[in-house]
Amino acid sequence: MTETGSAPRSDWRAMISLYAAMMAVGMGQSVVFAVLPMLGRELALHEMLWQLPFTELTIAPKEMAITSLSALTALVFFMTSPYWGRKSDVWGRKPIIIIGLFGYTIGTMLFNAVAWMGLVSILGGGLLYVLLMFSRGIHAALMSATHPASAAYMVDVTDISRRAQGMAKLQAFNQLGVMLGPALAWFVAFSYLTPLYLQAALAALVAILVWRYLPAIPAHSSGGKRPKRMAYFDPRYRLFILIGFALYSLLGMVQQTLGFYFQDLLSLDGVAAAQWFSAAMIVSSGAMLFAQFVVVQRYTGSPMNLLFMGLPFSCAGYLLLALSDTLPMLLSAMGLFGFGMGLTGPAYGASASLVVEPHEQGGLAGLLGSVAGLGFVAGPLAGGFLYRIAPSYPYFCAAAVMALIIVVMVSRRRQIAKG
Repeated sequence: MTETGSAPRSDWRAMISLYAAMMAVGMGQSVVFAVLPMLGRELALHEMLWQLPFTELTIAPKEMAITSLSALTALVFFMTSPYWGRKSDVWGRKPIIIIGLFGYTIGTMLFNAVAWMGLVSILGGGLLYVLLMFSRGIHAALMSATHPASAAYMVDVTDISRRAQGMAKLQAFNQLGVMLGPALAWFVAFSYLTPLYLQAALAALVAILVWRYLPAIPAHSSGGKRPKRMAYFDPRYRLFILIGFALYSLLGMVQQTLGFYFQDLLSLDGVAAAQWFSAAMIVSSGAMLFAQFVVVQRYTGSPMNLLFMGLPFSCAGYLLLALSDTLPMLLSAMGLFGFGMGLTGPAYGASASLVVEPHEQGGLAGLLGSVAGLGFVAGPLAGGFLYRIAPSYPYFCAAAVMALIIVVMVSRRRQIAKG
């Protein structure tokens, strides 16, 4: 176990700028999800036909052509987040946070420029799609810098006894951003791109705030050695990598299938299903924020014990989702699930940070961030496959995976506690 203890305690302006950075990242992720489906249809991406080379076969990807833009973002995030985490160990946290925020602005402006050319019919078809994918890839590669560097910064400025609380606050502000991001979608009344322009401007403003108020922390020394690439399956933290992948895969599975589940289970029309799906996500986010802002902030035990507390709530939430047949049961299940995620999210990150050296914190944060991105690629794919078999199967599967994690954690509790 290690304790950094090398960073000065920051004043409230510094911490507000750090929280604002994480909130901007959350808003940037969710505003895209709220706008992209309608924008993609306006660009007629769902009407494309792909001709297979040297054959007469054509493929109609339909809505997959639109959702692939989001999947690409998650995949690139998975690939680039570890790189930025390692760079934050060498260059310092603050420069990497700023690169990610300005990178979000640059990437969004590039994407908007391509989309605008599609809206005014300058571009279309396959060329438009390829350029949209290219711009989204650049966007994701740059903006992925902020998350691991911010997490590593929080590790630097908190001691072991307050690390779970610090990580909980960071994730809570990220979740606030996720909740607030869709509100910008109301500005589609002006144009489909207006919400994205607003979010790009907000990210730039937050970058300036970070530059102005967040103290720079000297890069950690690695004894004169060049920082090596950290392996995903390093024995010190591989269990936490697997837990993170499972947590975010299951989260992605729920988010991508729950709208269908509400509509099919309750026999709702599309509008009512969307409304109640939004209500369920608000319940889940509210429970998550309560766990992070209230419960975790008053918790005084070890991060590992907090992880053990949160996993059963998530497991119960998934199981109740699978067994639900009424709206109150569905909303209660989402509350349980959100509360469990509010405990486990910061706990597993804080626990993992205790098993590596100070000069490895950025690299580890990058790995943890990357497996979250990979989870949002794998989870929706698995959820869609299971949902086609039976609507309740994604949630039964999620409950079973959570139960398996609990069994493994309990069986290895002493070994984990020794680090």
